[in-house]
Amino acid sequence: MSTISPLLSRTSNLMSSELLRRRLQETQRELLLAQDQISTGKILSRGSDAPSKISAVLHLNQAKIQREQQLLNLEHARGVLNLGDAALRDVTDILIEAQQVASSQIGVGSDAVTRSTQADVIDAQLAGAIEAANRQFNGLAVFGGNNGTGDGKAVFESFLGGIRYLGGDMSLGNDGGALSDLTFNSNGLEAFGALSTRVETLVDLDPQASGQVRLRDIDGARERGFSAGAISLTVNGVPTVVDLTTVDTLSDIVTRVNDAITTLDPTAGSISLGGGGYTLTANAGSTITITDSAGGTTAADLGLDLSATSASVAGSDLNVKLTERTALSTFGTSVDFSGGLLITHGENAEVADFSSATTVQDLQNVIDSLNLGLRLSINEDGTGLDLVSEVSGIELSIGENGGTTAEDMGLRTLGNTTLLSDFRNRVGVQTSEAGEPDLDITLHDGTNFTVDLTAASSVADVISLTQAAATAAGLTVGVDFDIALATTGNGFAVTDNTVGGSDFRVTNAGLSFAAENLGIKVNAGSGSTIAGTDQSKVRVENMFTHLQELSTALRNNDEAGITLAGSSIEDDIDTVVSARARVGVQAKRVEEQLTLIKDRDNQEQTMLSQFQHADLTEVITRYPQLQL
Repeated sequence: MSTISPLLSRTSNLMSSELLRRRLQETQRELLLAQDQISTGKILSRGSDAPSKISAVLHLNQAKIQREQQLLNLEHARGVLNLGDAALRDVTDILIEAQQVASSQIGVGSDAVTRSTQADVIDAQLAGAIEAANRQFNGLAVFGGNNGTGDGKAVFESFLGGIRYLGGDMSLGNDGGALSDLTFNSNGLEAFGALSTRVETLVDLDPQASGQVRLRDIDGARERGFSAGAISLTVNGVPTVVDLTTVDTLSDIVTRVNDAITTLDPTAGSISLGGGGYTLTANAGSTITITDSAGGTTAADLGLDLSATSASVAGSDLNVKLTERTALSTFGTSVDFSGGLLITHGENAEVADFSSATTVQDLQNVIDSLNLGLRLSINEDGTGLDLVSEVSGIELSIGENGGTTAEDMGLRTLGNTTLLSDFRNRVGVQTSEAGEPDLDITLHDGTNFTVDLTAASSVADVISLTQAAATAAGLTVGVDFDIALATTGNGFAVTDNTVGGSDFRVTNAGLSFAAENLGIKVNAGSGSTIAGTDQSKVRVENMFTHLQELSTALRNNDEAGITLAGSSIEDDIDTVVSARARVGVQAKRVEEQLTLIKDRDNQEQTMLSQFQHADLTEVITRYPQLQL
């Protein structure tokens, strides 16, 4: 009996033809793909061609795009730095020539006519220095810092008889493939000391804690800021954990902690906020303890690592920092905002009226509105306010306007704490030898006394030593005679209330120049008040100021002024040379990074080629018919 072998399967003609057709299609697709690989040289055209390789290709392509941008950034940085180096070289040459002019105009061989002619030379050098400081690369101010970006405007301009700096005090940086951004321009502060004059307050305005204060704006009880986390709370022996990782303000802390206390025992107590920080109150018969969770510092940062039993316990001061949003009403230090500041900048005098201000930003807006080239800024410690001058070449005076605002804010340029060494643009007050008198004072009734200022280092010392000398002469201070600071503007106010025929006068004693240097060398005749001149004005100490000073001294035939300006310009040369050295270091880093990025780009390009491009020999071996 014949049988059909089970190894033989039945296949219809239709199925066989379908299988053959599909195989032919696959072969044609493979041949087409191979032909495409040969014509394009790429083994990958789409993600499905080689899923195992495509992620690497995408990564390398992204890296390639990033490298291209980094190369563009570095090439741009190189251009800016090269231009900056050339500008600083030119400025150095200008200052060396100016210093040589100053040296040549001192002593025999120079006269008023020659010096006046040389003043024109210095004016031209000043113009050249300003031009160099304003140089730009593709619209970017080379010395504009972070406020001279691509607008094509000069960052140094003539203003109120001086030179105003409109740039920023931080330099720009960009991604050059390093671990951190590479600085690629400079700023007027570093290069030329454009904002070097700062009336720095010594007054801590001590802003108090309030619910609206953000946690990022406190120094914390440990003076290390605030670290968000969880704290441990125990109420009458029952523990819990309070999550403070998402809090934003000081009032958020109060809400979270008090909610937790209420949950455990609504009669136990609470925390409150006021003055410098938090207070924990445990009602009668209750004990509340707050500590940090293991490894945390949140409670310590908030001054809340406290325990109270039937009492109130105050936490440490939170050291709240000033911000633009800080309300003036939260200042712990008393300030008279009704008087305002009498500000003189160059030949321009304005009153800063703070009577309507309610926040720090309001104070800043008032200063800005005066258009005197001044900035009111929060100091680095976040405790007080500094006044910064943007204008070189003119002097700044900040005095009272009938109140005590300037002294209260620590901004008075001739105040009780002003050092005598800061007088006359830091030349100081020239006194006599130790034990010798410096001031000679005569009153209407003929009383004459001298004052030894050898031990004086500040304005307050001058006042106290003079009052003591008056008392020793038999006078009643405040009745017969007095010396104090002017209530309006700046300077000493010396008063003689005695009666008689003698002139009221203050003169230098012996070889001292103290009366003159203090601004009170005056013969008031029959008058009763000597209004001293302000000898403690401040100014931006930089090359623009000193070149202007040299020009003025030459025109005034002032040999002492020429000597002083020339000495200052020597210091300016050192400043610019140091700035050029910093630019050189930046340029070297850019060059090194350019080399590194190019090498890295070549390596990645090789890797990408290995992943992307076909091995044509292998393809043709597999499909020899493609050789046709």
